[in-house]
Amino acid sequence: MKKKKKDMESEDTTVAAGGAAIHTNQISTRADLLAFVSDVRDKLLKDEAAPIFAMAAMQQVMTLDAIYDLLDKEIKEILQEIWVKLSQQGFHLRRPPLLFGEGEAVVS
Repeated sequence: MKKKKKDMESEDTTVAAGGAAIHTNQISTRADLLAFVSDVRDKLLKDEAAPIFAMAAMQQVMTLDAIYDLLDKEIKEILQEIWVKLSQQGFHLRRPPLLFGEGEAVVS
């Protein structure tokens, strides 16, 4: 059954690096999060996605309700890699303490 536009506006959605719509409520396990961030990283590194789409995906991931429960070392490293790549692309961003620790929250 297709959802009406009005119903879809209330859901948190981001466009993945490949162009497919991902609902953030679909990310509920570490495996889901790992698959999502790996896809974003791979497409960003291969220049198959614009950096702004990776930034939007990062924003959605960082604001997940269960991010502290889902984040592990491997996922954190992938997110850091994405963050560094975005900084190299010209984004002037403050490093999030969630990824880089409290002492490293400086503009990169």
